[in-house]
Amino acid sequence: MPIYCGPELALILEHAEAHHLTRQVAAWQTLSKDADARVMPLGGGIAAFTRRDFGRKLNHVCGLGLDDAVAGADLYHVETSYAALGLGTEIDVCPHVDPALLPLLADRGYHINAFSNTYVRTLDDLPEMPFHTGRIDCSTDIPAQRFIEHSVEGFSVQLNTRPVALLEALAKIATLRDDTRLFVARLDGEIAGTAGMAILPSGAGPVAHLYIASTLPHCRGLGVQQALLRARLAAAHAAGCRYAFVTARPANVSARNAERAGLRLAYTKSTFARPAPLPLG
Repeated sequence: MPIYCGPELALILEHAEAHHLTRQVAAWQTLSKDADARVMPLGGGIAAFTRRDFGRKLNHVCGLGLDDAVAGADLYHVETSYAALGLGTEIDVCPHVDPALLPLLADRGYHINAFSNTYVRTLDDLPEMPFHTGRIDCSTDIPAQRFIEHSVEGFSVQLNTRPVALLEALAKIATLRDDTRLFVARLDGEIAGTAGMAILPSGAGPVAHLYIASTLPHCRGLGVQQALLRARLAAAHAAGCRYAFVTARPANVSARNAERAGLRLAYTKSTFARPAPLPLG
């Protein structure tokens, strides 16, 4: 059954996700020395700006319109900033936003181009979840460089492949963040998959964001991601987190794995997109 997610829980999760994206950009600034990488506050959320070739992954708006008003002038400023990168504006909108945001986006020419699900579970009643199950053993014993190599390898064969430069950046960012724990799953002693867990502050205490999980191609379908999910949930519980959450596209493998691990659909977000204006001439 879906977990009940009212505005209070949505605010906790959306603020945590905005905090996560902020830390992604901060780690990228440290890694790249890119003075133009930044986040911009917007309507209670943030807009992230990095490199054009990173696409929406590190260039989008989240956490918008839940506890603060959004003005057209503020949207215009963000839109022109994305246009300067050669990008359109993409805003992930939670269903609990101020209803006044929707006509504002419609008037500015936004349309919905994608959906994403936020899955959550409370950790108060988490059953014991061993790090070792059958042939799969999970631990946090992995050097940063090996994490990067295996994370990139796992993501490089996805159906919608991202640029290698982005995959490498995301893996390196995870290794740089002091709020992120790196996990590795070994199948019969050999690395089979990797994942990360960020412990983020919230109004309800620390919450765990489960992210950057990938499985090596020859190990897929063997329970690697289930093992990594359960290991991270156990670690989040031990760290005193009240909630753990993950985002995934509807009905994909990550979504099904989250549900099998006891996470439940909290809400579906719509991505409102506005293309960059065409250059003159």
